[in-house]
Amino acid sequence: MTYFRLKGNPVKTDNYVHWLHYEKPTSEEKLFLTEEMGVPLDFIEDALDRYEVPRLEVTQNKFGEPIRLMLVSYPQIMNDYHSYVEYETRPLAIILLSNRIFTISPSHVHFIEKLQMNHSEGSISSSHILLDLLWELTQSYVQMIMDIDKTITDMEQNIINTTRNEAFYKLIAIHKNLVYFDTGITENHEIIKNLVEEEIFSNDRVERELLHDIKVASRQASVMVRESTDMIDHLSEVFSSVISNNLNNIMKFLTSLTVVLTIPTIIGSFWGMNVGLPLDNSPFSFFLLLGISILISIVTIFWLKKKDYL
Repeated sequence: MTYFRLKGNPVKTDNYVHWLHYEKPTSEEKLFLTEEMGVPLDFIEDALDRYEVPRLEVTQNKFGEPIRLMLVSYPQIMNDYHSYVEYETRPLAIILLSNRIFTISPSHVHFIEKLQMNHSEGSISSSHILLDLLWELTQSYVQMIMDIDKTITDMEQNIINTTRNEAFYKLIAIHKNLVYFDTGITENHEIIKNLVEEEIFSNDRVERELLHDIKVASRQASVMVRESTDMIDHLSEVFSSVISNNLNNIMKFLTSLTVVLTIPTIIGSFWGMNVGLPLDNSPFSFFLLLGISILISIVTIFWLKKKDYL
């Protein structure tokens, strides 16, 4: 658990805002949240469910207090290889309760620490903290998509020199990353659009401007992920064409090589017949046949190269 006791000038009241962040909460922490804070247990369980979809929910806790849940998806690095990175999305629960805000996640959220540093000397209202979380969340998507675009650009520039297995692994990882990002960004964008109607932002011009910026950034992330998907689809087609062309060249070379190697066999088979043949008694017949075979093979090789068959 990470605990923040926040107070700052932007808040129009003298009340403190308490922010508690739980990363994979223990049974004791769950009990504290449900029994002492009045957070519904399903809010906590949904935040730990890998496949839970983003949503907004407003209800009352067991103490009769209004409580808001915002469940969003945040991107997370799963595997960082030398030349590419695998991402997934995880749920992040943001719970607003009076002058308290709770965030719950099943794993480490990289931008939480950044917000902690930004708010260490003074903070803001719970609604502003919520907007800061959404801003950092959206920007993390944008930054990670930019990193994916760099990987795609590097693959385009080095596709000829890239080993086949490495390129396949990269393509599969990037496709999977973009699927996760597309789903997460789309669902989060719907949540952000619905926030426009929330009364908690209706009277604060600064917060509404920040919410508008978040909405624009979310739209930008949505456009970027679609463009990246189109780029990787195009790159997959190019890669398939390169593999097909390389395979055709190999088959063409092997076929031409087979033709060249067959020439000595054909010539030698004539003199292997049990019939009378010219020069069959000559001591130089073997060397003559060898020379003829080599000469015809060389001529055939030049002809195949001229026709671009070899």
